[in-house]
Amino acid sequence: GWSGLRPYWHTHTQPITKEVSVGEWKRIVSASNKAFWNFGPIQGAIEEKAMYSVGKSWQPRHVGGKGDRRVREWGDLVEEWLVNQFYPVAYINGMDFVTGLYLDSVAIDRDGDTFTLYSESRDGYPQLQAIPWHAVGSRDNGSILESGPYKGLRCYNGVILSKGRPVAFNVFGDDQANADLDQQISARSIDYLCEPRSADQVRGFPAVTSALLDLRDLTTVQSYMREASKLCASIGLIEHNEMGMADPNDPAFELMNMEAPKQPQQLVGEEIMGGSVRYFRAGSQSKLEQLTQVQPSDAQERLMDRLMRNCLHGCGMPYEFFWDPSKLSGPAVRQVISKVNRSVSDRQTLLRTVAKRRVGYAVSKAIKLGIIPPYPGSDLGGSLKWEFLYPPTLTIDQGYANQDAREAYKLGMRTLTDILAESGRTVEQMLDEREAEELAIRERIGRKSTRLNS
Repeated sequence: GWSGLRPYWHTHTQPITKEVSVGEWKRIVSASNKAFWNFGPIQGAIEEKAMYSVGKSWQPRHVGGKGDRRVREWGDLVEEWLVNQFYPVAYINGMDFVTGLYLDSVAIDRDGDTFTLYSESRDGYPQLQAIPWHAVGSRDNGSILESGPYKGLRCYNGVILSKGRPVAFNVFGDDQANADLDQQISARSIDYLCEPRSADQVRGFPAVTSALLDLRDLTTVQSYMREASKLCASIGLIEHNEMGMADPNDPAFELMNMEAPKQPQQLVGEEIMGGSVRYFRAGSQSKLEQLTQVQPSDAQERLMDRLMRNCLHGCGMPYEFFWDPSKLSGPAVRQVISKVNRSVSDRQTLLRTVAKRRVGYAVSKAIKLGIIPPYPGSDLGGSLKWEFLYPPTLTIDQGYANQDAREAYKLGMRTLTDILAESGRTVEQMLDEREAEELAIRERIGRKSTRLNS
């Protein structure tokens, strides 16, 4: 099992739900949360990946009913409603839509998985509710349900399964000790997000699962180095003399306000003005020296760099990008940036599926309430066809990226939609801006010509 450190596969022949028990899985997630809240680089890497994936973007764009003017006007109206009315209050607790996606990304890496409930207010207004990992669980893991709408199905770690497929989730109430408050909610009403690493796993694993042992060693070494540095900083001078103790005839001895120490056989410290003096037996030779700071050593630094590299790879953020890019050349930097963009794109693909579902749910509820008009197009499911503007893509050299985009566009290998999407813009926005600039220039020229003629 886990033994509090890392998975230890005994035979490699059992399902992961048996190799790692529910209790061990909870210890893994708890250790990941402890690392996130107490170790800055892990928190920074996870939050930075979420920021690059979500940021403050994800503005909706309707992509249904191509070429239909009525659909285009309807899409503009609904986009405005989503951005100005639904997005700011999308969640029951008042959290906005984009922040919810950001926290989903953080929870996937920190907790292993996350849940979002589709709900509504008393008057039917669409609302979302974030459910943390510990609020979904089971009273008897792996048991067959004996009552309720899912009677006869197996419930493992809060996930109700039908032939291995999640069909519902057991959500605890505010008082987890009270089983009467549990709710069994259909999977149609809940988003379940995780990045699976095994075909037979039921719940997700944190991104740093493989690095927890390295994280423990890293924090231990760092703690010892900190204590050693504090000790070195607290010692002002080291005196080697024949007695191995302070000289009673020294006037400074009276300032110590202490009893004369017995003849020591080991290190003795005396506090003087916030610092300390250490005395050693020196035989017939006496000397006074200052303690030299040797912490951290080069070997310790190399060990910490290696442990840090292991930890950051688990988070999906290259070590050279997040921690130390000083040893990289130009081509290597581009390769690292490419890896980051690929990781970010993968996370955006995962979030896009639920984002489209959430926007479609909000639009459907708003049409039902009469807040927005019905969809005027003839294409099936046109009101549910949405895409999003993502944060700008990372690049190490914007001029090089622009030149590459121009050449690809000339050869027909890329479109303006694809190129502008890298900067978080659309073709419609670009054309509107160019049109507005052209009209403004012509108006300015017209005013100037009128003044000259008059």
